[in-house]
Amino acid sequence: MSFTVTEIRQNLFSVLESLLARRDEFLKNPSSDFTRKKKISFAQTMLFPMIAGADNVATELLDMFGENELPLPSAMIQRRNQVKKEAFQELFYMFNKSIPMSKTFHGYQLIACDGTRLNLPYNPSDKSTLVDNIEGRKPFNQVHLNALYDIMNDMFLDVEVQGMHEMDENSAFCRFLDKYSKSDRKVIYIADRGYGSLNNYAHDLHNNQLFLIRMKESNAKSLCPDRPHLLDNEFVDEKVTVHVGRRCRKGNSKYENYHHVKVYHRYDFIACGTDDIDSLCFRVLKFPLSSGKSANI
Repeated sequence: MSFTVTEIRQNLFSVLESLLARRDEFLKNPSSDFTRKKKISFAQTMLFPMIAGADNVATELLDMFGENELPLPSAMIQRRNQVKKEAFQELFYMFNKSIPMSKTFHGYQLIACDGTRLNLPYNPSDKSTLVDNIEGRKPFNQVHLNALYDIMNDMFLDVEVQGMHEMDENSAFCRFLDKYSKSDRKVIYIADRGYGSLNNYAHDLHNNQLFLIRMKESNAKSLCPDRPHLLDNEFVDEKVTVHVGRRCRKGNSKYENYHHVKVYHRYDFIACGTDDIDSLCFRVLKFPLSSGKSANI
């Protein structure tokens, strides 16, 4: 089932109306904000930062309203300050729910996870986003955006923004997995080499999720130390079992592919100092790419 542009627009404005009806949740002064008819409506206030380009506020307002109904930039800023940031998050989630995600890959929803950096206006007082440790470059402000993306339906499903000093893609990935673990959809999570860690694999497996995570050949070999020749062939498709513990003791050598997780490394399923062992079972794949290089998954 596909929606027309008109239907998508109707869905969007319907969601905006429902947010305004919940004014106690999303307006800073619900008894007075957006109670009288003015040039800038609640819907326009929400839409403006979403559609504005790189020009100054006055030019962007002209493009949005035209000359006859043109408000002052200060009026838009005043209106924007009346809306809580949670309103934009709720708009994102509710609008996504209104759009059917019908396209699948053999019945599976393909969800990719990745991160990117976004530049912000220079603000030296915002220490959580200020980057000033690059030699020869003036300080600047950035945030790190972690996102889940439905490949088949061309839609972003979830996002998490982190300050550059708190940036942790793997933690964000684990939170995404835990959040969507109760979904009744059949899902395959896809991620690149930066997400290859025992803790990520454990979150996938403990949440009964399927995943496809690329890794370097050296990392794949270190993952299975008991099978040093696992990747010798051009094509590999092998089931492996990895055991994870917090103790570095001789007795643990009896476990296949045993990995000792140190105190300063994160592993959410075994408390530090305990003798518990966690077993992770999955497949290791290797196959040639069109470039001639090998892909390890």
